[in-house]
Amino acid sequence: MADAVKGSAARTALGVVLVLLLVAAAAGAGWWASRATLTSQVPKGAEAATAPEVVWAEASSGSVGRSLPLSTTLRQPALPVAQNALAGVVTSVSPGEVGEGDVVYVVGETPVRVVEADAPFWRDLARGVKGEDVEPLQRLLVEEGYLGGEPDGDFGWNTQQALRAWQKDQDLPQSGVVALGELVAVADLPAVVQLGEGIVVGKSLGGGEDSVLAPTGEREFVLVVTQEQARLIPAETTVEITFEDHRWTAVIAGSELDEFGSTTFTLTAPGGGEVCGEECGVLPNDAQVTLRSDVVIVPKVEGTTVPAAAVRTRPDGTAYLVTEDGEVAVGVRGSGQGVAVVDGVEPGTRVQVLGGTQGVQPAPAQPEPEPGQGDDSASTQEG
Repeated sequence: MADAVKGSAARTALGVVLVLLLVAAAAGAGWWASRATLTSQVPKGAEAATAPEVVWAEASSGSVGRSLPLSTTLRQPALPVAQNALAGVVTSVSPGEVGEGDVVYVVGETPVRVVEADAPFWRDLARGVKGEDVEPLQRLLVEEGYLGGEPDGDFGWNTQQALRAWQKDQDLPQSGVVALGELVAVADLPAVVQLGEGIVVGKSLGGGEDSVLAPTGEREFVLVVTQEQARLIPAETTVEITFEDHRWTAVIAGSELDEFGSTTFTLTAPGGGEVCGEECGVLPNDAQVTLRSDVVIVPKVEGTTVPAAAVRTRPDGTAYLVTEDGEVAVGVRGSGQGVAVVDGVEPGTRVQVLGGTQGVQPAPAQPEPEPGQGDDSASTQEG
């Protein structure tokens, strides 16, 4: 009997121990679950992760604008400026760029030379002749060092002697006479000249053929572009044209679309007239000249530049920047390619590009609790 009582007491004690262990296990599981739930809902450093990072930039001096580099073509038609007055076979031709006194073609053994003159030659030049057609010959002799003084249009003894000396040095008959056809008047030298279709080596000439063609008449500046380029060019754009040390501004006066889809813009000076104005003499005297140019898509603006992202707008439409000293009202003069030119701040000013709300930086993240202090939220759940 005693043994039975002892066995029953042992079993009862064992059952109590098992119950206590189960209660302790359940309490531990509940505590772990509450900790795990709270941590997933509010992770440490969550505020710092969601707070925007503040980025600063420094204002500087610069410019904005956009230009399209293209080529402008200067066209000046080559028209006949003289007819051949010599009979014989063409033995030599020298078209292209020529200057004062250069030979452009030879008939038999007689060279034909160009000289700068506004009026054409129409007669033989010999002693006793007077007129404006004598002056170009005298100027040539002066420049070559055979005649002194200034051209006066009077073919006298001095001019005759100077001409004979020049003819001797050129291996020509010393006649003291320039026959009609030996000189060709070109209004502006040097020039790029062409020869008439009949002026060909080996061809026999009888006189009357168009002999020399030179650029003459009004110059035309044109910009020929593709359809894609034409879409980028606004009607009110300006074109900056450059030749050597010279620079001219042109505007679009008209446009024409050809059968191949290209657009030809006609350019003039802003007030009308030739683009080169009073400096046209510096340009090559050729039927066609290619000039470097920039088509201004967005006009260039210089001043204080900041990142375009730093410029903020108030509800009333006014612009401002956030600086280290607070908000500063600015005026935006131009922008492009992520940069804005503004008035109201000086180069070197630090401006806020990203982060904060209307220039106010976010509050710093709370520090982590020291070991042993516990977690307030967790302790609340435990209570």
